[in-house]
Amino acid sequence: MRNERALADSRLPSLTGLRFVAALLVFFFHLSVEKLYDDGTNPVLSKIFNPAGGVGVSFFFVLSGFVLAWSAKPGRPAGEFLRRRLAKIYPNHLLLWVLTLPLLLLFGEQVAAGSATANLALVQTWFPRLDFFFSVNRPSWSLCCELFFYLMFPLLARFVGRFGRRGTWAVAAAAVAGVLLLPVVAGLLHGGPGMPLDVSHPEADSGVSVRQYWLVYAFPVSRCLEFLLGIAVAKLVKDGAWPRVPVAVATGLLAIGYAAAVVAPVLYGLAALTVIPLTLFVPAVAMADLEGRGSLLRSRSMVWLGEVSFAFYLVHQTVLRIGHDLLGHDRSWNAWTASALAAAFAAVTLLIAWAVYRWWEMPAMRLLTAPRSGGKSIPVASGGPRVRPGPELSRPRPAELAADKD
Repeated sequence: MRNERALADSRLPSLTGLRFVAALLVFFFHLSVEKLYDDGTNPVLSKIFNPAGGVGVSFFFVLSGFVLAWSAKPGRPAGEFLRRRLAKIYPNHLLLWVLTLPLLLLFGEQVAAGSATANLALVQTWFPRLDFFFSVNRPSWSLCCELFFYLMFPLLARFVGRFGRRGTWAVAAAAVAGVLLLPVVAGLLHGGPGMPLDVSHPEADSGVSVRQYWLVYAFPVSRCLEFLLGIAVAKLVKDGAWPRVPVAVATGLLAIGYAAAVVAPVLYGLAALTVIPLTLFVPAVAMADLEGRGSLLRSRSMVWLGEVSFAFYLVHQTVLRIGHDLLGHDRSWNAWTASALAAAFAAVTLLIAWAVYRWWEMPAMRLLTAPRSGGKSIPVASGGPRVRPGPELSRPRPAELAADKD
């Protein structure tokens, strides 16, 4: 039986590789929103890729709770934890805000001072207004949720840490139930204009209101259920209480959940239909790493893509929006030309993301996470671990990689 610190140091490179897959799902969703295709395939693409954005974001939220609970070490000051988390997300957010805002104004988009300020402060998703939570660099709405998660993590970790196995299972089940019930609760709300087509199923659920969409998709308290779920699952894996689910089975269930989300009403397709498959998928991949099983996701190229995925996620929609504007915002192309343009947009996004990661994100992390002393420690939400890492995965990670990849 390994001690808590040894298990927290166990590397989970496949989860890092998966980050890029999740970011790519969001890229494909926003690609379908841009309507590059003129040959009748855009409605099909919109239908297929519409759940992709929700699944990708839901994966990030569950994974965030899992990784933070997994890598938490006894005695780490809460102030140091919060400082490291801010150092991870805010420099990239600030850079993209500074670069994106003038570009949007240059291309004639209207950006109100209030929404831009809220976005800069990462409080935009507390307002049930489309022009607020999707302001400036639109993907940054999820960072507002993540910031709330980080503030809540010490309390949630202490809360989950109070329970034994049965109680932790109850917490996980309650979090899943909350995610499943959110669309039902949102369906009882009325008022607010219908959602524009770029954030809802174009042909299925155009009557969804902004308030309904906000409650299910953007409200930080609602999305914290997925974060709490990740914390509880990490504790169960550490305690040796999580069942061994083959990665292939978890992947198949996730594919079924995704297919259901394609045809479901928009509020259900955002997270409810994929939260259970994601809950099985994340620990299945983590346990495969711990047991030393082979995985393409652990390749150097996939891990590198995972490292730059945060910058890729923040950069991609600005590249798509500005790129399409430069080519002609109302223009569309045949399938071959549009696909070539999509590949070019992805390549440009990846190149910019690498530059941001190499010359901005990592230097900022090193500067802002210099060791300091003092502060109240964060409790670790786990009991006695019973999962043995594979021998090649038991080396401690560098400090900047151990808990800063969520």
